[in-house]
Amino acid sequence: MSKTSQGRVLSVTLSTPASESEIAEAKKTPDCAAVAGIGDFACIQWTGWFRGEPGGASANTVLKAVRGSEALDLRIIDMPPRAPEIAGPDGDAAARSLAQAVVEGGWGNGTELRVPAAPPVGPQTSSNSPVCALVSVDALRTAFGATTQADVLPGEGNCRYLFGALGTPGPDSLMFSVELHQGGASALSGPLPPDGQSIEGVGDKATLIIRSEPGGPKSLRPGSDAPVTVMSLMVARGQNMAIFTAQILISPGTEEQVKEQFVTLVKGIDF
Repeated sequence: MSKTSQGRVLSVTLSTPASESEIAEAKKTPDCAAVAGIGDFACIQWTGWFRGEPGGASANTVLKAVRGSEALDLRIIDMPPRAPEIAGPDGDAAARSLAQAVVEGGWGNGTELRVPAAPPVGPQTSSNSPVCALVSVDALRTAFGATTQADVLPGEGNCRYLFGALGTPGPDSLMFSVELHQGGASALSGPLPPDGQSIEGVGDKATLIIRSEPGGPKSLRPGSDAPVTVMSLMVARGQNMAIFTAQILISPGTEEQVKEQFVTLVKGIDF
């Protein structure tokens, strides 16, 4: 569900019951600061304009929470300032309002609500991130057939790549990310999730999950009637685990081709 008011979009997604993969994905949200007082797990993530993303990116404040077998995604999407002299959205105020709304909605766990401070606006790390070094923009362009240049956005233990046509179906709508979890291989030691596929020949063990979700503001993209296909490949190698995610607008009937391109790319990434 989403609601728009004066340049702000409020989006709510509640999965009940949530799958094991949805709960695991929520708990592994990159650059997500812990929130105390909500459910079994909660964190807040600031993306887009808050992280210095170019091209008029929206300012996104995202709260992820897990309670038992339920997973909640609540986000505020604000327009960036139209001129440098205009003050931008307040990440602290947005985070506090999201957290308070969740508690008032019955997700408080009885402990004190503590909301982390938003990071300074702008890129968080330098572009020489070791995670970004795992895969180059040229390798991504070749693998998926993209023609535009990608913006590379390093984070803490992760790297994201945004290509140049996020609202137009095709390879240049690609949003690709890599998360590296040192010592995290045990997360793949359990049984295969109901919505997971075992992929042979990638690392020591690999699980692929494919889902579809609406395009537009909820997916942090320009408006589009085409759904977003999300492919997440979790790979264990030695003691470590990496999660590779490709989010792309694709035409009906091309999912298998894109899946093959994605798996072939990841197979050649060493970490």
